[in-house]
Amino acid sequence: MRTFRIRMAVALACCGLVVGCSSTEAQFCDRADECNILPAGLSADECTDRITQCTEDLTSSDRADWYNIMGDCLELKSCTNFANCYGNVPNC
Repeated sequence: MRTFRIRMAVALACCGLVVGCSSTEAQFCDRADECNILPAGLSADECTDRITQCTEDLTSSDRADWYNIMGDCLELKSCTNFANCYGNVPNC
């Protein structure tokens, strides 16, 4: 739980900056694009827009859980492991 709080604090601080920072959704979609696991025809930007809309509709506790899962996936170094994690992320 502490790791999650630290990640959220960093993400919130980062999102307050004007440059050099991207949202968790953007990082997740960029990584999915790099690993070639986005659905055909879906760009990283479109993925980011869809996930952002989706997470905005979640309750705050569900959103926190979702960000935690996305963060765990982003920590995985290999595309194979990331793809497995990506496939297990619940739809929102």
